[in-house]
Amino acid sequence: MKTYFVGFLVACFTFLSACTEESMQVANSGAGSSAGKTAAEKQLETQARSLNQVSQNIIVKNTIEGAAIGAAAGCGIALILGGDSSDCLRGAAVGGVAGGIGGNAVGREAAAKNEQIVKTAEVVRNLSQVSKRLNGVESQLAAVVRSQNAEIRSLRRQVAAKQVPKARLDARVRAINSNRRAVRSELAKSENNVVKASNQLNSARSKGQGGLGTAQKAAASNKARLAKVRGSIKLIDA
Repeated sequence: MKTYFVGFLVACFTFLSACTEESMQVANSGAGSSAGKTAAEKQLETQARSLNQVSQNIIVKNTIEGAAIGAAAGCGIALILGGDSSDCLRGAAVGGVAGGIGGNAVGREAAAKNEQIVKTAEVVRNLSQVSKRLNGVESQLAAVVRSQNAEIRSLRRQVAAKQVPKARLDARVRAINSNRRAVRSELAKSENNVVKASNQLNSARSKGQGGLGTAQKAAASNKARLAKVRGSIKLIDA
């Protein structure tokens, strides 16, 4: 029976890990076309996607840990209370729900313990990583935008002087706008992920968990910065 229990829990972890990998692959599939883009523009998009992946970890990693540990806790509680394999499976199922959405069947004490697993230290650490990645994106974005704007001004002068065809200007405008849309999209996804993390913190706080002030401030700071950087990206008129 013990072997069966262990197998059940391993299957839970394996299934949830597979879901995580799939979600990351879906996120990566939204990359914009690289046609006509410079190496710096491609690097910027890569950095923005990396930021999005890191921001996903705030949500996915914590929810999976809560659900998986919830299942283990549910099973453990059932056995401690003298249950058999059926009780363990029922307890694990309920515990997983408790870990994922706060549930109550195994008891609010178990749900509270699950929330402790995803509390301040880990969330703050993840948000710190988001902030660091955002620093890199912000710096690279500023350099790329300066270069793009200077290039477009130069091309417009050359077109006006009939030194280059307008088609060349139009092609670069399309490539630059594609680049800016791609970066803006990734920043929007990251911002949404941080909002979800903030909502999770608020939910944990509403259930009586304390000591979340630092994490909530970090989430609010990251959200504001992401919105500001995203809002600063403007498309170029043809």
